[in-house]
Amino acid sequence: MFHPTDEYEEINMKPSFLSLFLLSFAISSHAALARDLKIVFLEYTPPYVIDQSSGISIELMREALKPSGNNIVPIRLPIGRGYELFAKGRADGTANILESSRLPVYYSDDFIRYHNKAFALKTGRQVIKGISDLKKKKIVAFQYARKNLGEEFSRVTLGNYNYREMSNQKKQTLMLLEGKVDIAIMDESLFKFYRGKLVSEGKIPSSVEVDSFTLFPPTAFKAAFLDEDVRNEFNRGLATLRRNGRYEAIYRKYVEEYFTIKQ
Repeated sequence: MFHPTDEYEEINMKPSFLSLFLLSFAISSHAALARDLKIVFLEYTPPYVIDQSSGISIELMREALKPSGNNIVPIRLPIGRGYELFAKGRADGTANILESSRLPVYYSDDFIRYHNKAFALKTGRQVIKGISDLKKKKIVAFQYARKNLGEEFSRVTLGNYNYREMSNQKKQTLMLLEGKVDIAIMDESLFKFYRGKLVSEGKIPSSVEVDSFTLFPPTAFKAAFLDEDVRNEFNRGLATLRRNGRYEAIYRKYVEEYFTIKQ
């Protein structure tokens, strides 16, 4: 038997099925757009990279890409190996690169600034007024310092057989504090972190004093991506973090005890 209410209920049910279908489609579409991006970071370099989920660089990258539905999968490597991995297209992006690298990828706006200084023991009575004063000094610097710190530095250190670079910046700090080199060149926050760590581990007495020399302008590193859309999404997210104060807040969260923020 036909009941008038049957047709009414069937008609009323149609919008519900349609709504569910559209909702399901929207969810699946969003899931399809959400990407897990493999991003290269420097290995353990506090306060920039501490572990797989924390550090200035990792947190800024994650928050800048999150609004566009992207998740990051950090790959932590020494600078040389990280560059090679990204250059071969085996990662979606990198958090530390200079545009002068000339890789055919999509570079972001300035992302992180490193403040590299020359450090020397006070007892060494080093007189360093300019880069030219580094000539013939026994120097240990971060990996690729010669490429990143300008032509004059490259020229001064090129013929210096007592110049070396290394990726292990804790060892670099220790070499200076033990008096094995005259000069250590590295980011000021990294130096302060590792100096404090070596003192707390009992490897260096707290009485060891150092001088620092500002010879280089801040080095602005960019992020870079294989996909232009991801680069654009990152730039938009980064601009928002700077505008709403979150960029500075993340810095302060990690490094207020080590150095004054310079942007």
